[in-house]
Order: sequence, then structure tokens, then C-alpha cells
Amino acid sequence: MKISINRSSIGFWMLYFLMHFSILLVVLVFFRWLWIMIVQPTYTLDFAEMAFESACYSLIVSIFKYISYYIGKKRYEKNPVDRRKNNMFRE
Repeated sequence: MKISINRSSIGFWMLYFLMHFSILLVVLVFFRWLWIMIVQPTYTLDFAEMAFESACYSLIVSIFKYISYYIGKKRYEKNPVDRRKNNMFRE
């Protein structure tokens, strides 16, 4: 089953940003917690700092992904290709 998504809408890119934000935040919390357990048990987690880092990284990833989508969309509009035909048996 195919689910069609509209990558041109702002809602898709907000969900994309939030998905990356949450994944990166979980990864940062996990690795900082491991680092604290190994090196400095007296150090406390700074959730605001980790949220800021996660927001910056996810914003950068989302912007680069949107730019590559936009370039690909313009390139396809410039030279549309019929992607439905089978290219294995060209004459």
C-alpha cells in the first residue's frame, strides 16, 4: 500500500523537523547519560542545552533536505521523464 505525501506543503516539513528533533534529542540524552555514567557522576544533564543542539541540527538537516527537494523538483520540471516505462528493454 502506498501512502501519498505532499512534500510541497509546510505541514510535511514541520513534521519532518519535529521527527528529527525528537530523534536527535533522544540520542543526545542517551549518549550524554552514558558519558556521565562513565566519566563524571556529579555532572547533571542540561536539557535546555540538549534541546537547543537538537533543534539546530534538525533545522539544518530539514533545510538541506528541502533545498535538495526543491532543486530536484525544478530539475524534473525542466526535463520531465516518463518514469513509468520500463528502461530495461530499450531499443
